[in-house]
Amino acid sequence: MNRAYEDEELPLPLLNRSRATARIEAEEDIAPLRGSSESRSGDRLRPATAGLLMGLLAGAAGLGVVHALHPTRIGSGIARLAATWTLPPDAAIPAAYLAAALGGAIVGIGFASVTRHLRRLVPLLVWAEVFFVSLTMLVLAISSAYGRGLGVSMAPAILAASAAYAFVVSFQLPLRKRG
Repeated sequence: MNRAYEDEELPLPLLNRSRATARIEAEEDIAPLRGSSESRSGDRLRPATAGLLMGLLAGAAGLGVVHALHPTRIGSGIARLAATWTLPPDAAIPAAYLAAALGGAIVGIGFASVTRHLRRLVPLLVWAEVFFVSLTMLVLAISSAYGRGLGVSMAPAILAASAAYAFVVSFQLPLRKRG
């Protein structure tokens, strides 16, 4: 081996940084992952709050899609539940929509919290559609295989409701993101 190459020091820019510079750069890389209020101080609403609001609307919209596509079947199911819970017939449908909205809000809070780092509407919308429709297909397949298969005849309506839910809940981003 040539002795000239062994004595020569090669400067490597990655290794010649000061410790203070490396610490500042590391903090800048980690700050968006922390989800702290200082890293997202430009948001109007917290992700959970925006998810709650849009989840309320999305849950009711999802039930509305299924109710519109199968009014007699959903109406009779709501009437049976109202009779079981001794609700007046006039309060049964609003109670069902309220229950769907509350369930949608819970899921919306989780979805918004998990996707808080997605900062553009189109990727969030695509992810929501893929996630919720895939999850719905999985639940329908499991209920068909292991349950009584009650959702099989309503599967297209349930999938449409899932797509509607995903579309509406995606608008939590404009609620929380500023400008």
